[in-house]
This record gives sequence, C-alpha cells and structure tokens, in this order.
Amino acid sequence: MKPLEAGDPRSVGEGRYRLVGRLGQGGMGVVYLGRSQSGRAVAVKVVRPELSTEPGFRRRFADEVAAARRVGGFHTAPVVDADPDGDPAWLVTAFVPGPTLQAVLARVGSLPLDTLTVLAAGLAEALEAIHRAGVIHRDLKPANIIVAEDGPRVIDFGIARALDGTALTQTGLQIGTPGFLAPEQLTSGAVTPAVDMFALGVVLTQAAGGSPFGDGPSAARHYKVVHEEPDLTAVPGELRAAVGACLSKEPGARPTPTAFLGSLTVRHPAGEHWLPDAATHLLPRPEPAAHPTAPDAPAAPAAPQDTPAPQDTPAAEAPRPAGTEPGTAPAPPRPVAEPRTEQPPTVTGTEAPVAPAPAEVQPPEAGQRRRRRAVVAAAVLAASLAAVGLLAWQPWNGAHRDNAKPGAATPAGSGSGSASASAPAPAPFPTEPLLIRQDTAPGWPGTCHGVVARRDPSTDPPVRLLAGGACDTLPQWSPDRRSFAFTRSTPEGTAVWTADAHGSNARRVAAIAGGRVSWSPDGSRLAVLREKDGVQQLFVVDVADGSARQLTSGTGQVEDPAWSPDGKRIAVCLQTEPENWQIHVVDPAAPERAPQQVTRLPHPALDPVWSPDGTTFAYTAGTYGAGGQGDIRLVGADGSGDRALVATGAHEMDPAWSVDGTWVAFVRGPYEKPAVWAVRTDRTGERTVTTGTAAEGHPAWR
Repeated sequence: MKPLEAGDPRSVGEGRYRLVGRLGQGGMGVVYLGRSQSGRAVAVKVVRPELSTEPGFRRRFADEVAAARRVGGFHTAPVVDADPDGDPAWLVTAFVPGPTLQAVLARVGSLPLDTLTVLAAGLAEALEAIHRAGVIHRDLKPANIIVAEDGPRVIDFGIARALDGTALTQTGLQIGTPGFLAPEQLTSGAVTPAVDMFALGVVLTQAAGGSPFGDGPSAARHYKVVHEEPDLTAVPGELRAAVGACLSKEPGARPTPTAFLGSLTVRHPAGEHWLPDAATHLLPRPEPAAHPTAPDAPAAPAAPQDTPAPQDTPAAEAPRPAGTEPGTAPAPPRPVAEPRTEQPPTVTGTEAPVAPAPAEVQPPEAGQRRRRRAVVAAAVLAASLAAVGLLAWQPWNGAHRDNAKPGAATPAGSGSGSASASAPAPAPFPTEPLLIRQDTAPGWPGTCHGVVARRDPSTDPPVRLLAGGACDTLPQWSPDRRSFAFTRSTPEGTAVWTADAHGSNARRVAAIAGGRVSWSPDGSRLAVLREKDGVQQLFVVDVADGSARQLTSGTGQVEDPAWSPDGKRIAVCLQTEPENWQIHVVDPAAPERAPQQVTRLPHPALDPVWSPDGTTFAYTAGTYGAGGQGDIRLVGADGSGDRALVATGAHEMDPAWSVDGTWVAFVRGPYEKPAVWAVRTDRTGERTVTTGTAAEGHPAWR
C-alpha cells in the first residue's frame, strides 16, 4: 500500500469511508484502502473524473453496480456501497486480506491436485452467484482472484460493461485481458456468461502449471484461441475433461457453473489449510490488537503488505508471472516470507517493564484462526518478558532479525522444569568457516576483482586465501575440508583450480567454460561446465590428472552443477526455454538417460544445492531485475514440498547449506554490491554475515 497523494480525496460518502492509503489504480480509477465509521476495512474504488462526462457512463455504471450488489455467495468480494452520481463516482467492496492468485502462482509455480479442486469449486460457486444475479464478469483472471485463508474470492465482477463505448475503449483500451478472452470476444460475437467459463478454463490450466494457448505475442495467442485446441498436458487427468469443456470454441458447448460443479470431485487437503505450505506463507498473518490511537491518527490497515489491490477490469497484455499488468492496478509489494520481529531493546534496571499488548478479541468462527493468533500473542508476551530479563535471547554478532516464533527465545537456564522444555532450542550459528568471494574493488560483474576469502565466526575481517591479481570466484570446500576448488578467469581463459585450505599450493586442474564447480563425495572428481559444439554441457573432471568425461549432450544450455551427497546424482539447471531454467538431475553412471526434471516453474530455478542428507534442494527462484527479483526456496529432491525460505523484494541468490543442514547462507543485494546473509532452515534468525564495506558473494559452508 502507498500513502495518499496530494490530490487524493480523504473520504467518500460524506465521511462514511475514510481513505488511509492507495492500493493501486487502473483504467477506471484509483483503489484505496478505506475504513468505515466502525473501523471495518473496505476497498474503495474512486472513478476517474473524466469518465463522468462520457455519454451513458453513469447510467451503465449505476446499472452494473446495482446488479453487482445482488451478488452473494461465499467466494466473492461483495459490493457494500456506491454512489454512481457522486463527483467523482465511487464504489465500496468488502476488503479481502490475501495475495492474488497471480502472486501465488508466481511464487509456487503450480498447485497440487487437492488445492486445484478446491480452487475450481470455489471459482465455480462464485461464477454461479455472479451469473444468478444477471452479471457477467468478463475479466476473470488470476489478478482478479484473491487467495484467502478459507478459499478463493472473485473481485471486480460486473464493472467492465460500464466502460463500453467510452473514449477509453474507443482509443484502444481493451475490455478483458489477452490470454483469457473467449473466441467470441475476439471475433466480435455475443458476450454471454459462457465467456467467464472459458476464462475459468484458462485460469485453472495456469494454476496447474500450464498455458493452454502458449505465452507468445497476443496475436499468436488469439489465433490459437480461435483456431487451435488448447494444450492441457499440465492439467491433472482427473480435471482435464472438465477444464477442456470450459475451453470449447462454441459457447453453447461450455458447461454452466452448476454443471461444472457437478462434474468435480473436490478433494480437501489434509490439515488446516487448503493451500500448499509454500502458498500459506503468503497469507497475511493475524496481528495482536492495536493500541488505541488518537481520533485524528490514521488507522493502520490490516496487513496491507499482504493484500492485493482490487484491480480495474481493462488491462493490457503482460506475462503472468510478472506480478503487474499495464493498465491495471499494480500488484502490492511482495510479501516477506514471514513477519519478522526486531530484537527487544535492552532494558536497564531503572526502566519500567514493558507490558504486553492487550489480547485481541477472538471471533468465534475458526479454530485455526484462534491457534494462529495465540502464537502471535505468545510471541508478544515472550518479547515483553525478554525485555525485563525473564527470557534470554540467543545472542549473535552483527545485524540480525529473529522471527517471533516458539523456540526463538530460550528460558534462562536449561533445567527440566523450564517453560520451553518441550520446544527444541534454536540451532546455533555454525562454527565452521565460510568460504566467500570478496571484491577488492568495485566493478562486479562487468569487471572482476574477486579473491577467495575465509570468514571465521570468531574473527573479523575475513582472511584472504589467495594473492589476487586474477578473477577468483565460486569457491567450494572439498569433502574433507583440507582443500577447496574455485573458478579462475584470466586473459588466457577460464579454468578450475584447487588450493589447500589455507590457500597454499594453488594449481590448475582443467579448462572450463566458467560457472560453479562441485566435488564428488570422495573428493576425486569435479562436476564442471565445458562448451561442446557451441553448447555449454556438463562434464566430470578427474582432479588428479584433469581428464574429462562428458555427461550431457542436449541442445539446451547447462548451468550450476551440484553433486549429491551419495554421489549417485548431479543436479543441474537446464534451459527449458529462452530465459527460463529448471532444475534437473543427471545420473553420472548412466549419462545416456534423459535428465529428470525436478522443478516446473514459470520463472527460472537456478543455483541448486543439496542438503547434507540429500533430501532437499535450496535454490534461487526468479530473475534478477524482473518482478520480485529472486528468492531462496526449498524443494524436495523429488520435486515435492516447494516452499519459500527467504522471499523479500530484494534480490537473493546463491544459497549454501551449513554442514549440519540447519542454516542456509545466501547473497542479498544488487550484483554491484552483494552481501552474505544467513537464516535457519525454519526461517528464523535471519542475520547479515558480511561486515565492512567490501562486497561479498558466493558463500560455501561445505
């Protein structure tokens, strides 16, 4: 949410709705977070003033608002108030906390079958209610679907028609979004409720990880929508027939929402949530009750950073994972993976104890909400007790943030009678030295001044292990930690080198194309990248004599090799399409076998590293400089359980596991000025490792 601007109204409805911030804007106007007189959060859409002079606009807007106000059901954000004759006109809808489906898919990639069935049923119920009220949505898409804790919500229904015939549409602003338009919308046919069912089919295919008509230019997609059959290979077999029926070329062949619901077998996931774990982290977290504010103080919105803006219907084309579509209300700032609580300030003996915030009154509906709020209240109490010395917080050096979670604070003393005897203590920060690339001068990545250095937990600054003068990057400890390998680039070319643990006896092993290298578990070989027939491929090099063996031979580029702890697999990133890379696994004993794909995301998955037990990858998700830049995620070696570890608006990359697997180091910041950070694998204890002003990257604990 952004603050109000100078020309923004401060209220609408003669003061009934006070505006507290901007959620976004689009073709119809600006969307604000508002508060009713009782303090309830609402979304307030204020129409662009110039539309008021458009012939017929106010009448159409009033008709559509009246129809939308008749819409009920569990899965919509209902219209609660409006003034089509206002100056300017405005509309108020219920405020639904949660990310858009677009934001969820950009993070998670695809949804499992159980979640897909709940999503499909929820959207069908929403369309059933919308159509029953005589309304056609006309712009159903992931950006107009809020993912709430108890199911999906459809927003912005019934408003598109009010813009028909205005100067906006006459000058090229399209009603609806390319990629979700039905064939009849592209061929000037009659617009009926069947267009919403077509869009539902597209939405569900995308939620399954597919793209029914491709992701190319809009003209090519429009041709496929009208003339070609959809690609439904990503849709689970159980849903394929129902989704395929929605995508029929003929409107009459598409099911109604009621018929579609009747064809579904809804599978509610086990546990508390209908979403996979990786998506539940995007949901807004309940907060303890706020302290009373002065009458004139603006009320704080409920978790606005996690709440998407209701978006205007007209939209220009944009790739789905980008998170923002031109012509629509921009997506909100990417939510942080977990709310983080700063360490309580030190309290001296003369200061008064800090009292915990008053408990929040609990609604009677959902047990899971009460449990989650109880955790938050416990965290507030723990922070207060820590401030007066009743709890001792885990100390560490450097700037840090530790999540307020059970186990983040440890009672003073460790007797069996302690209050936290049943909760495991937080994993201490690793004592093993961390290898890094340190930049001795600015210029990275265009100009490399990298040297290999070692950070010991008890000393600072880091110890430089090599003399410099070349471009030394990407150090990797050998399995016995008696030596390390690194990539060195000079005017004569790029090669993999090794050196003893203290930097002595550096020697060249073999020429490589560049990039990361990875040791075999026995320390005798290195997985490296070499170019063959113009394509970067995976090779294995013998450390003793530099002899090499080629393992991949496809046409796609290979990046980021990582040898598994048991030596039976090598993870790589394969280029699956332009600007997209996904994690695959290669069998070094059977290179003729096709690599097995692990991740299937709409954005790149890079830098995979195995956990010490070989069950999990940490990896980088996203693209530098685009969308949310990059996050650190964890995924099972079989592709299951994909979830966020570090997800902020900053750029994160290059994860590295600690020796015991309880921490992950990573790099945060722009390429020109990176810094090393670390976080526990339970997402607590985030702290910066880099000290001083030198840029640091490429961490390696093992």
